Order: sequence, then structure tokens, then C-alpha cells
Amino acid sequence: MKNKHMLYQSMHQGHYLTMNMAMYQAFDVLQMPISELSDWVEREITYNPLFEITQTYHSNFPSTEITKEPSQREYLSMEIRDHFDSEKERKIATYIGDALNEKGFLTLSIDEICSILCVNKPLVLNVLHIFQRMHPIGLGTHNVQEALLVQLEERGRKGSIIYNIVEQYYDDLLHQHLKKIARVFALNIHSVTSLIYSELRPLMPFPGYFFTSLSNPIIIPDITIEKEGDMWKIEMNERDLPSFQVHSQYLKILEESSLTKKELSYMRRRLAAGQWLHHVINQRQETLKAIIVCILKRQSAFLEGMFHTPSPMTMNEIALALNRSHSTITRAVANKYISCPIGLLKLRTLFTQPLQTDIGVISSKKAQELLIKLVAQEKYPLSDRELSTLLLQNHGISCARRTIAKYRKYLNIPASSERGIWNPP
Repeated sequence: MKNKHMLYQSMHQGHYLTMNMAMYQAFDVLQMPISELSDWVEREITYNPLFEITQTYHSNFPSTEITKEPSQREYLSMEIRDHFDSEKERKIATYIGDALNEKGFLTLSIDEICSILCVNKPLVLNVLHIFQRMHPIGLGTHNVQEALLVQLEERGRKGSIIYNIVEQYYDDLLHQHLKKIARVFALNIHSVTSLIYSELRPLMPFPGYFFTSLSNPIIIPDITIEKEGDMWKIEMNERDLPSFQVHSQYLKILEESSLTKKELSYMRRRLAAGQWLHHVINQRQETLKAIIVCILKRQSAFLEGMFHTPSPMTMNEIALALNRSHSTITRAVANKYISCPIGLLKLRTLFTQPLQTDIGVISSKKAQELLIKLVAQEKYPLSDRELSTLLLQNHGISCARRTIAKYRKYLNIPASSERGIWNPP
């Protein structure tokens, strides 16, 4: 009876892990832009002997590139091959690379990686330790502080004064409490300032920005919308996705009765994998189209060029309208571009929070544009509180200090202390 229970538990766990990986794959496909999705589909079909690609199309956009530089994924693949010996370690490292945000920080916890890949925690920690010391150093850390510490360690500065400042007094460093730091380390202000400029400025607070210099990739829209009379025409990009089908010779083999049970089981699994591929791609396209329909109901005037900024609209509103989860909408919108009458837009820019001003409700996009101008015009790094005050005084826009901080992070604007450290006047 005990063995029977253990067998059932093992089967249940195996089914759960299969479903877990299938759900992850569906979410991953939803998040991919069309160019990345096309490459992924081609790789999946290459690994599946039952299927063949019947047509591959790539948009013939003009390119200004003289030399073809490796993409982020290609660059990391080369680094991973150089730093890891076993296939298992390379698989974990590749997964870590796919889970980085644009700043190069890891977006998943160690426990999440262990759960999804079904590997133990010490192995993931060891792989991550090596990954963070590949080039660019600091990639795969969780925040600026950790990225700086890894880079200082690799420069042989672990245990130095600047290392200890970053490790133990990072908040004071950010808020430029230099007198406190000087007092703790028995230094004068000039020495602390010199340390910051000589040892921190050469470092990369956001290691992921290294990849922006690798290439100038062509942006291919996932969706194209056009106004025809009073109606909007929505065209999902299908041309950049390779078409595939089952090899005709394998269809004949499947009909034969001479196959062993093992051979038949293998072919059925491969066939199911191809069918699942079709399913997740279609699901992605349908989800995107449904989101665009909702967006057009709210942003039609902006997309026609009648307004300079989008109307207030949140992802949560779209999620409620479509009866989908907020995370589904977030993934679907990520990394996607839409071609519309006013040009090529990042889909994420159409989502803005409503803000109350002296002249009525405006979108957060407008406030962000004004914030960029204020930072560009500042004579010295302004704090979030000072930026909040200027927005209210000059434009009648009431933004709390925390809201300013959130906008800064979204716009990749460093804090005033970081602007002072890495971009001194």
C-alpha cells in the first residue's frame, strides 16, 4: 500500500512539473517580440524530427549596420560556453541569461529558478556566482549595490575602504552623507570624494547597458494598425514567423502497424510537442489582438495623431476588460512594437496612470515627459522631493516623491546621488 502511494505521488509530481514547464513556455512565448519568437520557433522545429519548416520569411527592412554584431543572447551563449563545462550548468546559466531585465539584473529568485528547472539550490548559487563574473561583470546581480560589489571584488578591491563603503554604507553613499562616511573611516571629505570618483565612476551600475552598444537592431512591429474610413484594420505580424508542418513521410510511418510501442510513444510525444507549439503561438497572437482591440477603444485619438500624449489607461483595466490576469497583460505587452498612423511605438508607452492637475486629469506619460525635461535642465542633481515641487509649481501637477522615484526607475534616470556620482557637472 505504501509503495502504491509513493508511485501515485511520483506520478502526480511528474505531471505537475510537466504542466509547470508548459505554463512557463506559454508565458515565455507571450513575452517574446516577433524577431525573437521567429528564431525560437526555428530552433524548436530543428529539434523535432517529425516537423519541417515550409516557409521562412524575414522582413526586408533597410539596415544601417556595417558589421553584424552578436545579439545579447548570442554573446551570452559564447560566454557561457567559455565559463561552464557541463550541459546542466550551461542550461541553468542560459535560463539566468533569459531572466535578465534591460539593466542586466536578475528578475527571478533563486527558489523560483530551482523550482522551474528542478535543480538544487547550491548548484544554482554556484552557477550564478560564475555567471556574475562573466563579461560584462555584474550581470545577473539583483541591484546596483550588488553589481558594484562584484565588480570591485573582481578588481581585487574586496576589503578595501571603497568596498566597505558600498557594502555597509550604501544608503549613505546614495544620499551623499559624505561627512558621516568620512567620520566612520577617519577620512576627510576630499578623500571620500576622490575615492568615489576614481573607483566607482569606472564601474557599470547597470551591466545590461553594455549590450546597447553591441548592435543597432532593426525593430520589427508585432502589430500594424491602419484607419480605413471609420474602422481600424488590425494586422498581426504572421509573415515573420516560419510556417511548419509534419513531414509527410512520418505521417505514413505513424499509420504503419510495424512500430514498436517505444517507437510509437516517442513519435506521439514529438507530434504532441509540435501541436503544442502551434497552440502557444496562436494563443499569443489571439491575446495580443484582444489587447489591441481594447487599446483602440481608449487610445484611438492618440493613435490617429489628434493628441500628443495617450489618455490615462492601465494594464489592470485591460486585464479586467479581458478577464485575464495582470501578469498575462504585462507579459503580452513586454518588448512589443506597434506600427500605427503616428509611427512605430513601443506598446508599453500606451499605458499611463491618471494624474490630477490644476487643469484636470492628464496621463502619467505627460508627467514623465516633463520630468525628463527637468532633469535635462538641472544645474545640479535635484532630489525627488525637489522634482516633485517643481512639477507642482511650474505645471500644476501633483506627484508625490515616491511617484517621482517610480517614474525615474521606469525612465532609467538614476537617483540624484547616482547622477552626481556618475555624471558630475
